[in-house]
Amino acid sequence: SINDKAVVSTQSTGSPKIRKRVSDINDLSNYLKEYEEKDKWMARGTSDRSLSSGWAPRASETLPPRTYFLASQNQSVSVAGDTSYYNQQAADALLERLGVSAPYLDSWTQNIRTWLARTIFQHLDKEIQMINKTLEQIGSAECKIGCVSTAVLSKISINKHEHMANIAKVLPYLEVSVNQEYLVHRIGELAAGSCLGCFRWESGGQYKNAPWNKELPTDSQIVAHCINTYLDSHLPRNPMYPEGRTFTTQYFVQTPNKADSKKREYALFQSSIHPPHFKVLVEDEVWEVSKGRNNLFHSLLLLLFHLRNEEHGMLGPVNLGPTGLNMLWIIGS
Repeated sequence: SINDKAVVSTQSTGSPKIRKRVSDINDLSNYLKEYEEKDKWMARGTSDRSLSSGWAPRASETLPPRTYFLASQNQSVSVAGDTSYYNQQAADALLERLGVSAPYLDSWTQNIRTWLARTIFQHLDKEIQMINKTLEQIGSAECKIGCVSTAVLSKISINKHEHMANIAKVLPYLEVSVNQEYLVHRIGELAAGSCLGCFRWESGGQYKNAPWNKELPTDSQIVAHCINTYLDSHLPRNPMYPEGRTFTTQYFVQTPNKADSKKREYALFQSSIHPPHFKVLVEDEVWEVSKGRNNLFHSLLLLLFHLRNEEHGMLGPVNLGPTGLNMLWIIGS
């Protein structure tokens, strides 16, 4: 049935949001037809533009060929043990309410995997390799990234700043795990290819020829930390958060903190560590997201969807459109 009070929000690129009232089945049919035509046009994409000078992952100029196939959105992944951390029925109802169909979600998932690989992981891996090469050249090969702690690297960035200015910009990405050797190796593996092809949502890669174990971060944890750090680096510094984690502090909530501890109107919420599970917080609502290998990607997409439709494509003061971080193309805008 259709709620005669339902309001559907859309937003054209660079235009104010348009709100249409759906009162009967004909209105809904016409709206969906218009939306599909608009989304087909948008999905042709726009080329990403370079970001600010200095080291930061740059937006890709073009998209690589698609080299893998995604499972249908409603294909679930079995998780043993406690299942109280998610609500599949609520997740399905949310997508229906938002008007996000499985084909669109599948396409967007491929887009965000491509964006993460090219914009963050490939640039991060390249920067790590360049820094390590410089460390060898200045006689500090024993202090390469992946061989020492972040505390040691921080001292190097201060004592040898004229040679190693970029270490300080890379360090925040490395804070997700104390096992730097594994982390750097896994970043390199995730950077290979065009779409995080080796991503394992509830585990990771081998370490010293041994299977992954829970003392190591999951790939979901690494990816979530890296995108949080990326957005930290592009939001203006806030004197309330002198450590520079502006996005992480304001827009990310992680268990054991509760959903109602968020500091802003919307946030990404990690409600479970093992297995990793993410949700989206919007005002007083908790948006449930399907569990499994695409959970993190879908959560990021739904947060981006909300920002496009309800926040004029802005993350705080930062434009997510072509004149800013150019992320809206991920969801066809």
